[in-house]
Amino acid sequence: MPRSIKPASPAIPLALRKERLSACWPEGFGSVAPLWIDGAWHAPSAGTTMPCVDPTVGEVLIDVVVASTQDLEAAVEAARRAQLAWWQSDGQDRARILRRIADEIRLHAKALGTLDTLDSGRPIRDTATRDVERAARIFEFFAGTTDRLRGAVVPVQPNRTNLVEYEPMGIVGAITPWNYPLTNAAGKIAPALATGNAVILKPAEESPLSALLLAWIAHKAGLPAGLLNVLNGSGSAIGDAIVRHPDIEKITFTGSTTIGRRIGAITGDLLKSVTLELGGKTGFMVFADADLDRAADALVFSAFNNAGQTCTAGSRLLVEASIAGEFVAKVADRLKDIVIGDPLDHDTRIGPLISARHRNRVLAHLAAASSSGMKRFELPPRSLPDAGFYIGPSIFLDVSPAAAIAQEEVFGPMITVTSFSSEDEAIEIANATRYGLATTVWTNSFQRARRVSREARSGLIWINTAHSLHPGSPYGGYKQSGVGLEMGSEAIQQHMKIKSVWMEDHAWQSPWA
Repeated sequence: MPRSIKPASPAIPLALRKERLSACWPEGFGSVAPLWIDGAWHAPSAGTTMPCVDPTVGEVLIDVVVASTQDLEAAVEAARRAQLAWWQSDGQDRARILRRIADEIRLHAKALGTLDTLDSGRPIRDTATRDVERAARIFEFFAGTTDRLRGAVVPVQPNRTNLVEYEPMGIVGAITPWNYPLTNAAGKIAPALATGNAVILKPAEESPLSALLLAWIAHKAGLPAGLLNVLNGSGSAIGDAIVRHPDIEKITFTGSTTIGRRIGAITGDLLKSVTLELGGKTGFMVFADADLDRAADALVFSAFNNAGQTCTAGSRLLVEASIAGEFVAKVADRLKDIVIGDPLDHDTRIGPLISARHRNRVLAHLAAASSSGMKRFELPPRSLPDAGFYIGPSIFLDVSPAAAIAQEEVFGPMITVTSFSSEDEAIEIANATRYGLATTVWTNSFQRARRVSREARSGLIWINTAHSLHPGSPYGGYKQSGVGLEMGSEAIQQHMKIKSVWMEDHAWQSPWA
């Protein structure tokens, strides 16, 4: 007998949501979310605010201060004053502070998780547990690098010495997206601080709250004032000003490929260092010899985690033709157990999309696919909450690899299904997008797994696993999925300048002598 679909969990009323929000803030925070500049809360110099909307109920949760160019100048000045002393401090002293930040993140897990759930709609079962732990571990990993920033002595001509030294960029401008607010902020801040830089962070306008609390936590843990500043506002205004500021020497951005191109063009013109972690369209390959039950569990998590709002979401299912029907049925059966509803409910797996505008964008993608004659798998009817920005899961069958919905990053709870008949065909389809962030492979053949991992044009390859991450492992993509890498020793290198120092061991003689 088929199982009935899990009902939606009802939303907690707005008044109670605001009470939970207030409980997250330290004393003196105020009724409007401020800026964080030079180790203190700051009201707007221009008196401008913007609404922060709770996507679960579609109503304003709190107003947020919008930074002006004057606020940016104050943050730059504070960062400039603090940065040199921070770099000249003992690396083990910097490490001690970064480890204390990790400890404080864990102590404030409930507050940080609640803030991310309230303003991004990501379920509390993830934000207050996995996300908090990942953020803490990011700080711990980079704390372990601060006294290992070694240069080199290069063997050169006799009577000469060549030293290669690493120095910080100075001030790093970091711009984060709305889908994983805390972990994205930690991934920008920790490597920059570990390498002796100061940071000016602009969180996404849709989800800025946990970044503000993280800044306060870092200060509480002993981070000197001025080293971390948080400026709220839009990407087109304060984000653009950060990218263009002459005293901000490196930009690190995570977001859409469209915005990444604009930032890349600006930083290219200004000859600034830039790291861009952009979009993706993961090909999730399933071969007939795979463990289909585990693969189905992995796909449901990969595609529908965070309501599909993940750059590595396994939204393109590429499945061997002989098992396509069986495997899709397994996936559909698992979706019946997925609770969609208030992300503050610990049973909820899928919350709302981030905003009404984004929901409309996703619906437009789905409608265009349906109007083109694309067939949908008939999932059981599901009642969604009346308020908030919800969309139920969708599965499109027999999708051409060239179809728009199989090429564009939809960023919603959906899967396209494309079958293949051979390994070569699977690889060709997986590579046939402008993106190259991640490829997932499910097979019990080690030889096939290695062949596919060599041929896949992606920065991340997951074999019989899904979304495995570690702060020590580099993260980044090929093609239009970005420039540069985050995490690992690669992130250390990309936050530092290299200086070549030459010395003559004896009296210098001119080559013309």
